[in-house]
Amino acid sequence: MPKSKRKRRTHSKCGYFGVRKAPNGKYEAVIRACKNGRVKYLGSSYVTAQQAAKVYDKEAIKLRKANLNFPKSAPVGYKPIKKALRSDNKVGYRGVSQNVTKFYTYIKIAGIKTYHGTYDTAKEAAIAYDRVVLKSKLSTSLLNFPDMVHNLDVEPKRKYKRSSTGYKGLQREKNGKFNAKICTNGKNRYIGTFDTDIEAALAYDQAAIKAGRKNSTLNFPMDQKDQKKQKTKKIKKIKKIKKIKKIKKIKKIKKKQEMKLLTMDEYKEMLQASM
Repeated sequence: MPKSKRKRRTHSKCGYFGVRKAPNGKYEAVIRACKNGRVKYLGSSYVTAQQAAKVYDKEAIKLRKANLNFPKSAPVGYKPIKKALRSDNKVGYRGVSQNVTKFYTYIKIAGIKTYHGTYDTAKEAAIAYDRVVLKSKLSTSLLNFPDMVHNLDVEPKRKYKRSSTGYKGLQREKNGKFNAKICTNGKNRYIGTFDTDIEAALAYDQAAIKAGRKNSTLNFPMDQKDQKKQKTKKIKKIKKIKKIKKIKKIKKIKKKQEMKLLTMDEYKEMLQASM
């Protein structure tokens, strides 16, 4: 049986955290301390990269670092030190930014920044960010709430604060008309101006569906019961149409047969005419 390859957890040439190849062909292990940021050398005479990686992990566990080469070999209940927030972070949560009154979630993976929704509160956005971290199998030191348990198979239901109009994504102008806007990728996009709030709300729903939003985020969400009712109505309609077509076909066939069959009087008339 071929040996299963170990998944790369780092972009380094050796494939291990804190390991680099020395000019003499051997491997050396280095680690950066959490407090003072200085590099500590852990030896430079290791024959294989794996040996150096194990030495790095022993020191990393002492310093409670998040990035381990062999996380499964870490002690039971091991919790790394939570990474400090950037100095320019004003929200107080990792992966959360504020856009006027709303908060949006973003994450950077392999140099690519992606957005993962807009939320009413910073905490909601922070929890959403944590779910993305766990789904992407990133370091747990990036979590805002490391002790929180998440069910990644089920998306949590979100509660939305409605505007003064009573609909999501709407704003009333001074002239009495309604503006519809939607936030995608952290930016507000203008949809249009409408005479009534219902027209604007429907326009928002269409834009939300195109943006891939969930049914629960719409102004007029369709319940599962309604969906089932609609499906059953459609099935009944299709069956009715098929029945009508069938009846029409049978009637046509009967008419043709009646046309072909002649009565006795008609047959006698035909005989007399032919003589």
